[in-house]
Amino acid sequence: MPLHPDAAVFLKAMENIAQPPEATVQDFRDAAAKLVRSGEPLPIGKVENREIRGGDAQPLNIRIYTPEGTGPFPAIVWIRGGSFTRTTLEQMDPLRRLAARSTGCVVVAVDQRLSPEAHYPAPLNDGDAAAQWTFAHAAEIGVNPKFIGVAGESSGGNLAASLAVRAHRRGTPLFAFQFLFAPLVDASLSCPSIEEFEDGYVLTKRQLVWAYEQYAPGVARTDPGISPMLAPDLTNMPAAAIITIENDPVRDEGERYVQRLREAGVLVKHQRIDGMVHHFSGPQALPAFFCLCNDVLTEIGAK
Repeated sequence: MPLHPDAAVFLKAMENIAQPPEATVQDFRDAAAKLVRSGEPLPIGKVENREIRGGDAQPLNIRIYTPEGTGPFPAIVWIRGGSFTRTTLEQMDPLRRLAARSTGCVVVAVDQRLSPEAHYPAPLNDGDAAAQWTFAHAAEIGVNPKFIGVAGESSGGNLAASLAVRAHRRGTPLFAFQFLFAPLVDASLSCPSIEEFEDGYVLTKRQLVWAYEQYAPGVARTDPGISPMLAPDLTNMPAAAIITIENDPVRDEGERYVQRLREAGVLVKHQRIDGMVHHFSGPQALPAFFCLCNDVLTEIGAK
């Protein structure tokens, strides 16, 4: 369908904002900070900051969002997006509050290390450490260990899906679900939408190339560690809720991942958000995403 008028306004407003590879990493981070809207935080049951032992024995900050009500709750280990290079726990706080309130899950937000200061697999190891901690401390934080999953948006979706593939191969932890919003799942950038939306939609092919260079220099782009969609075996993977965006260079790889999971017999709930772009998915996208998440939670018996 045609580009939604609101998405067109967003693209116009973003025309003069420097994007990688022209922008420096710090400029890119500063631009993200300027997009954060201030306001009263959405009330939920409880928010708690913890420091745990992260990947490679490094300290790792997590933020635990507990919904109102009586547990034990399902839990989502949420790895944040930002082209592997930007965003903070504070910047993502409104979305994590909304996720906890909309799904009735405890959300464990992961402050993984950023690239290029930390390369693959360090950020993935941080997500892994946060997941292992969540399973080990489930009773302490009011979580049912049978219903712990992983989630992420954009590059965070890459880390979440990659962590699910790693856990599947290793046999632990036993994730019950994966929730992915406009995920990057194919670092080879070989799907048709990469060329179809190569430029002019804020997220560009050049930016994607740059992002993977920051995250995983020297790693083969077909390596399932950074391209979970290319994992050879997806049978018995955790159930999935996946949102893709119509005018998005990573649309087709997300939808190919949906197809591969379904072919492997995995429960998948998927919706494409029409008329929108990667960085501006419209007001209907998050409600649709959380609806899919709740559908998955219901079908696997978590709710």
